[in-house]
Amino acid sequence: MDVSRETPPDTRYVLRREGSALKKYRRLAPGDVGLLRFLYYEAVITLFANIPGALGYLLRKLFFPPLFKRCGKGVVFGRGMTIRNPANIEIGHGVVFDDYVLLDGKGGILKIGDRCLVARGATLSCKYGDIILGNDVNISNNVTIYSNHRVEIGDKTFIAGHCYIVAGGEHYFEDTTIPILDQGIKEGRGVKIEGDCWIGAATTVLDGTHLAHGCVVGASALLKGAFEPYSIIVGIPGRVIRKRGEASTNK
Repeated sequence: MDVSRETPPDTRYVLRREGSALKKYRRLAPGDVGLLRFLYYEAVITLFANIPGALGYLLRKLFFPPLFKRCGKGVVFGRGMTIRNPANIEIGHGVVFDDYVLLDGKGGILKIGDRCLVARGATLSCKYGDIILGNDVNISNNVTIYSNHRVEIGDKTFIAGHCYIVAGGEHYFEDTTIPILDQGIKEGRGVKIEGDCWIGAATTVLDGTHLAHGCVVGASALLKGAFEPYSIIVGIPGRVIRKRGEASTNK
């Protein structure tokens, strides 16, 4: 099967396996950058990524920003962060990254607006597509945002802990003579979450979801499809129980 026919162009680049172990590492971690940028990446990550306390924050504040395509003022970098392909990552002013955050720009552009908070253990991974965060977005602990297409999250949206957001990534699987892993990935539709939304803990947001402005999602919901502004959504699959500002039917 011609996987490249069905798979986005970035996939062919990321999945190619030729070359030495060093070349594979460079594609995965610093990206295809020149020798000086590669050496700078290695020195900074090795020397400063895991230093605890105030000294670690200070050293990362000084030496991490040049890694990125763009990095604003007053950014806080936590301990133990994993940073992949930073030349594809743009960070606004006043962003705070807690410890053990993973930022991966391997297959797209990762853009983080001003004053965002990305809490401990969160993962923002551009596998084959972009992730765009607006201003004042709050990403809680252990949230995973995984983009095979495009994820957009609007200003002042709050995503509670342990949520999983995935754009694209659905594999072809009907041909039983070929392993699913080798059948390619369908073209995704992306995920769009507009501003002033609140997504409850442990919610899963699937490809093709569009949350309009001001939606509230109950914990552990499963979302797919379009939802109107100010909807309150619960359950598996997610359903609208009322709009914000309407009287509740609960006694």
